[in-house]
Amino acid sequence: MAEKPNRNKLSILNAISATLLTLVNGFLSIIVTKLIIVYFGSDFNGLNSTANQIVNVLLIIEGGFTLASNVALFSPIGEKKYDIANGILVATKKKFKRVSGIFLLVGFFVAVFYVFIVNSNLPKELIFTVIIMTIIPQAFNLYYATTYRVLLQSQQKEYIINIITMLTIGLGHIGNIIMIISGGSMWLVRFITMLCALMNSFMIGWYVKKRNDFIDFTVQPKPDLIKGTNDVMIQKITGVIYNSAPIVFLSISPIGGTLLASIYAVYNNVFTMIKSLLHSVIDAPRLGIGQVLSERSRKDVWNVFKQYEFISFFAIFIMLTTTCTLILPFIKLYTTGVNDINYYDSIIALLMVIIAAIEMLHIPSGHLINMAGEFRVSKNFQLIACAILLISMSIGGSILGIYGMLIALLVTAISLSIMEIGYVHISFFEGKLIEVTKTIVPFVIFGIILCIIENSLPIEINGYLGFFLYGLFFFIINTLVAIIISFIFERKQIVTLISRTKTIFNHINRKG
Repeated sequence: MAEKPNRNKLSILNAISATLLTLVNGFLSIIVTKLIIVYFGSDFNGLNSTANQIVNVLLIIEGGFTLASNVALFSPIGEKKYDIANGILVATKKKFKRVSGIFLLVGFFVAVFYVFIVNSNLPKELIFTVIIMTIIPQAFNLYYATTYRVLLQSQQKEYIINIITMLTIGLGHIGNIIMIISGGSMWLVRFITMLCALMNSFMIGWYVKKRNDFIDFTVQPKPDLIKGTNDVMIQKITGVIYNSAPIVFLSISPIGGTLLASIYAVYNNVFTMIKSLLHSVIDAPRLGIGQVLSERSRKDVWNVFKQYEFISFFAIFIMLTTTCTLILPFIKLYTTGVNDINYYDSIIALLMVIIAAIEMLHIPSGHLINMAGEFRVSKNFQLIACAILLISMSIGGSILGIYGMLIALLVTAISLSIMEIGYVHISFFEGKLIEVTKTIVPFVIFGIILCIIENSLPIEINGYLGFFLYGLFFFIINTLVAIIISFIFERKQIVTLISRTKTIFNHINRKG
């Protein structure tokens, strides 16, 4: 029982650091994007955003090996069997060295091919250069740093990765802000970003080697202990298509091009930040749950998972009701003075709020399936979701453009929610579907009512200070509503949460 507070403490550190990373990176990214649109135009912003998504698509090559290695390391790291852990790390390192070479080679040919199919008025040499400078740091990350990242994650020390990333990527954003305002050229935006990404990989490797003297890459590799990589690959493919295909499709579409991709990117940047904040809460305990699953029976894990789900749904309610109210006022304020294309679109905003809500609801169940090592179950769900996504995206994107792409994402999110939540609460934990339904339904109903009421209010925002104050006001109101809903429908969970939070902070204070 002595390890439980430590595990909780690590989860809190991971959540806090992930939140800070999201806020710092998200805030600076929004500033950089605004400056890119104003100084260089929506065409370049669309290209820059598409370059990031092309790299995400290419990461299919990684095949989900990171997740499989994480799960393989839980037991030996927890039990301090470092000979086994080193065997897994050596196998991981060898795998990623091969992957990085393939990634770089394929990336080069994709960059050449993309230059000739993209719908953009920018010079072809600039397009090629931007894509290549996006590919290089990710290839180096795979070659050098990913093995060290896997070890940190298995030790539940994601907060180290988050802190280093916050410093390096934040430095890159600040460098870009200074460069753009000083009259620098377009290609320098990606060059500065590339340098800071390379620095990130070096720093993670340096830290891990300094703090883990048990690491020995001379032992024999143990690839047989890393199981389920083929099953995880399907998850990777579905995730990449889900997150990256819309903007890539729009950038090459004759009815859209990089200008329409820029519209999608602006909305997506906002929702990526909101979802990242939610992920900082939802993802932080997942590695701890993976450790618990390796130590206890499923029956004993249920109460822990139920509390985890409640916290997730609670956070989703607060963040997305607030976002639903403020997204359009923000877009209007953010794109003031931009004339090359109209960014204000209530349909895009509404669809993205609904997609984000449904997407977040099934994340806890998805994490549980993966942390339990049931990759084959997840693979089957992902295969179905991938087929739905490809079919609906092909049809919807061709007929309705950006709206069709968003509807395809919505249909896919709904299908994954039904499959993952259903499996976890019917099969993994037998007979728990009614319990999770009783938790979700009140949040959904009152969330819709709250969004309708708040969107009917005559909100007039004329500056960023006003936007911040409105945001703070609605965040507080929606948090209070979430607490009231919890006390009415989930009194035991909210009381347990408050009690556990006090215990954890008392423990941290005693240690301090």
